Amino acid sequence: MRRSVPAFVPAAVLATVFATVFAGSGALVSASAAAAERRPFTVHDLVAMKRVSDPQVSPDGRRVTFVVRETDLDADRGRTDVWLVDLDDAGGAAGEPRRLTSHEAGDSSPRWSPHGSSLYFLSTRSGSSQVWRLPLAGGEAQQVTELSLDVGNFLVSPDGARLAVTLDVFPDCDTVACTADRLAAEEESSETGQRYERLFVRHWDTWRDGRRSQLFTVASGRPATAPRRATASPASR
Repeated sequence: MRRSVPAFVPAAVLATVFATVFAGSGALVSASAAAAERRPFTVHDLVAMKRVSDPQVSPDGRRVTFVVRETDLDADRGRTDVWLVDLDDAGGAAGEPRRLTSHEAGDSSPRWSPHGSSLYFLSTRSGSSQVWRLPLAGGEAQQVTELSLDVGNFLVSPDGARLAVTLDVFPDCDTVACTADRLAAEEESSETGQRYERLFVRHWDTWRDGRRSQLFTVASGRPATAPRRATASPASR
């Protein structure tokens, strides 16, 4: 019997994910081990804590996928992986959460295929941020997009035939190749200075370079290399 899945993630499901991840015996954190090592909470603990985000309920309402971020303090870097947990009829965890990806690159933003047989997600394992697909019945993840620019966000169409993706492009460029070529030329240039005439100029660890986020669509059935622009205006969408 197919469940009616709401457009948002219910608070009960969120509570299930967090409770299962952080308290489940044999899951990400052992509650018994934590109790045996009671001590004051430190800044180190705060930084090293695993962080759960982006829960996505399956089309039939019986599974939820989510992202776990872990911090490697020695390497001074974080890594994200995609996890999955089954739900019972009451919306609680029906088993231990399963880690679906374990690549050294970052895997994030899981999204269900319309029939729930596979998961799409973003990964940097190819050297840039691209969309990948993982069949849940078994098998390795397959690359879905091979674009010359990083994919920022994406959504799967209701029939699963296409993806909507966001790419950061220069407003005066008519093609994605134009932006890619300009970025490549800037990388090869010996000039390193930047001139800014308006705020804001930096987001976290990235300097603004004049690009804006635009919406494109690509086919989902094969490695896509030629995105179709969906927004004609240079204004950020």
